Amino acid sequence: MKNALVLAGGGTKGIYQLGVIEAMRELNLDNWDIITGTSVGALNAMFLVQNDYERLRYMYEHMTADQFVEGYLPSDFGFVRLLRDREELLPALISWGREKGVNIEPFYRMVDTYFDPEKFFSSDIDFGCVTATAKGHDPVYVTKDMMRDRGRDWLVATASAYPAFPVKEIDGKEYVDGGYFDNLPVDFALRLGAEHVTAIDLSHVPHHPSFIKRRNITYIYPHHELFKFLDFDKEKMRKARKLGYLDGMKAFGRYEGLHYTFRHFREPRFLDVWLRRLLMLETEIKLANNLNERLYSAQLVTDRLKEKTQLPYLEDREYLYAMCDYVMELCGCDDEKIYDMQDVLRSFREQFADAFSEEREEIPSLNVRELASYVRKNGTKWIVSRITHTLAYPEHAVLPQSVLLSLYPFETAAAWFILLAAREYEKNS
Repeated sequence: MKNALVLAGGGTKGIYQLGVIEAMRELNLDNWDIITGTSVGALNAMFLVQNDYERLRYMYEHMTADQFVEGYLPSDFGFVRLLRDREELLPALISWGREKGVNIEPFYRMVDTYFDPEKFFSSDIDFGCVTATAKGHDPVYVTKDMMRDRGRDWLVATASAYPAFPVKEIDGKEYVDGGYFDNLPVDFALRLGAEHVTAIDLSHVPHHPSFIKRRNITYIYPHHELFKFLDFDKEKMRKARKLGYLDGMKAFGRYEGLHYTFRHFREPRFLDVWLRRLLMLETEIKLANNLNERLYSAQLVTDRLKEKTQLPYLEDREYLYAMCDYVMELCGCDDEKIYDMQDVLRSFREQFADAFSEEREEIPSLNVRELASYVRKNGTKWIVSRITHTLAYPEHAVLPQSVLLSLYPFETAAAWFILLAAREYEKNS
């Protein structure tokens, strides 16, 4: 079976791919026959084709802005914004270029330093990258054979994130970053004969959501936004690398989870109870729609979890991961740690301890507008804790259930989750 690795573009976020690759190497899954990429993904692919893993690691560990341009480089550009707002940004960037000067000779020199034609062409691993024409953004699929005479130029072309970077001219034609056509060229790998693909995206909103959960594709992507595509902050890059490593380990079964990471665990008994309650709750939320017409979905909580996870559908265990992610974010949990599920359930009981106290101080009776202001002041964790308390002690409720479900439907689902998880932990203690 021909195995392919496909690497997305995303500037300095490419270090996330290094983390995934480190996980795959540790698991002895780095036996790729084909590697394709766009922009920084193509540069990462070049290193791997050359079997230059140590140089790839060195590049990221010593990466600085002056390796890309001389002079001023905006730090707040995201590539998605460049694609979306290029008409608006173009005049400003032309002015920036005229006033500041855009010299990417350092980037050319960096590519020259790392591109080793002898290693590249003697490798058994096939290679492909994507660039786009400056006019029309038509795709150009650059094969390994095309790299023989103009290898450096094609590597620069696929990473020419215009208008932040200038267009790249090759043989009289102008090219821009391949992300203008396909930022994650899975299709190219399949054209080259791939039978199984590991695709590593760099966006928390996947470029090809239809490829997720496909039988012949392992699709790995960060579950939270990493940072802007030309951010060289060392701490942000270090964290992205660690998250990539953990996501790689989860993708191939060493650990479990979505954003947060768990050691393998037996499914907690409360999950079935919560899932049954969720089915009823989503119907109750729909019935409360007469108080808020925006709540039109028959599965509002599920839709919210799918949006958070970017998964096309959720299996039972993924409901557990997704809701754990939400509650753990509320609690400020460290997403670089590896957790035991029982420890997480215990932490929920501890973090929301006041919700389970019958003596908890009551909030005054408030109208809907006053309540919304109160929640803004106290935060989401507070309202989730408050709802958890009213589920545990219904006699303390200050709002009708229909109003609560209209105003805070997702928070109510989270409160049920916390309540049932805490009760199971107490039984097991």
